[in-house]
Amino acid sequence: MKNFIKYLILICIYNSILFYGYSYGLNVILFMIPLSIYLICVLNKTNKVINKKAFILLIPIMLLSISYLIYDNAFFKHTNMFVITLLLTFLYIYSINPTFNIVNLIKEVLSVISEPLGVIEKFYKEVGNTITNTFKITEKTKQRTKSYLIIIPVVALVLILLSSADEIFGNIFNKIFKIFENINIYNLGFRIIYIIALFTYLGVVTYFILNKYEKHEYKKDDFKVDNYTIKTLLTILNAIYIVFDIIQIKSLMLHQVSSNINYAEYARSGFFQLLFISILNLAIVLISKRSVEDTKYNKISGLVMVFLTLIIIISSFLRMNMYESVYGYTLLRLLVYISLITETILLVPTIIYIIKPETKILRYYMIIIISIYTITSLLPINYVIAKRNINKYYKDGKIDIKYLENYSSDNIGLLVNLKDNTKDEKIKNSLTNYFTRYSSRLRIKGFQDYNLSKNKAIKLISKYKNNSIDIKWVDL
Repeated sequence: MKNFIKYLILICIYNSILFYGYSYGLNVILFMIPLSIYLICVLNKTNKVINKKAFILLIPIMLLSISYLIYDNAFFKHTNMFVITLLLTFLYIYSINPTFNIVNLIKEVLSVISEPLGVIEKFYKEVGNTITNTFKITEKTKQRTKSYLIIIPVVALVLILLSSADEIFGNIFNKIFKIFENINIYNLGFRIIYIIALFTYLGVVTYFILNKYEKHEYKKDDFKVDNYTIKTLLTILNAIYIVFDIIQIKSLMLHQVSSNINYAEYARSGFFQLLFISILNLAIVLISKRSVEDTKYNKISGLVMVFLTLIIIISSFLRMNMYESVYGYTLLRLLVYISLITETILLVPTIIYIIKPETKILRYYMIIIISIYTITSLLPINYVIAKRNINKYYKDGKIDIKYLENYSSDNIGLLVNLKDNTKDEKIKNSLTNYFTRYSSRLRIKGFQDYNLSKNKAIKLISKYKNNSIDIKWVDL
């Protein structure tokens, strides 16, 4: 633990240099590389790594980190941080104690989140011992250090208060205070707090991994559902879905419906509900395998439900496509497409699981979901949305600029071209005002938050800035 504490101090200082006062950009991948190396070293130190295949999770972790350098998408900037943290947790769990049961996995994740908080005191005792041994500090020195940590802040506070209360007394200490004139005390204080907080978090997690972990021997999951319940539920739902799917085929695929129905509004009325229904169906199929008696009827019913679910997914896809063709494209609508594609792919291992219940279904679900999420994060989503909306505008003359003015750098090139090529003065004025507003908040302070998309956008819209706006960029 002694060596890890030294590395932790360096990592935390390094992190504050990269992130404190900067937005996400190049700094994410620059930090994730040494952090991942550190985590692997800690895990190997435990001598309990039994599944090195878990380290393959470093691939999506690094790819998601690189996305911060390439794109400027506010949605993924926030969600990726959560996903990266979750993937690091999975890496730890699957390297030491792989579990492919969803209940056990949730227990492990909650354990990693909560249990390290209980070893803060032990960790700092370890830190104290490390400092004492490294610098050979005597008990007398330790006691005096504690005294100074109490005395100095109190004396400083008293001097500040007295100096502000009496001008003559304050002048005596002006020379002392001038030393700190060029130092932003608040910034320094918050940076120290930031480093201490990060050091504490990474430290207790490290201590937990090295000292607290014990391999859990999970009991075989014997959760079962009454066969009559499963059989009845599958039968009734399949009957309902058959009727529903027939209506979908006639109305959406064959367009055999009353002529007074607005297809766009008809489509809008149901795709989110159908998305939820298709997810629910997957859960029901999985639960059906928990039947006390896994009968042939249940297997056939499960396969039928998968097929009917596929039709529902196709219906949702068509509804979304019809709605978008009229009202345009947004991030939410594009993410619905991706969710539907993911669900469709998940049907494949689900079919295998119905036929062969011993299949590690959670493993395949995780591989598919993590892969699609990573690929999606590496796509220029905002660029795609802008491209499709602009193409739609050139086709039918309709566009909602608010969908494009999302303060993302990824679509700036397309918006500049739109402004230069459109004859609609309203659109030109709207985009000029948007460029002015955006340029006032578009900054790259240094190499830490360097972003390829943002750097390109700054150059593109610089001709629209006014003299009161200062745009900065860096060329690496």
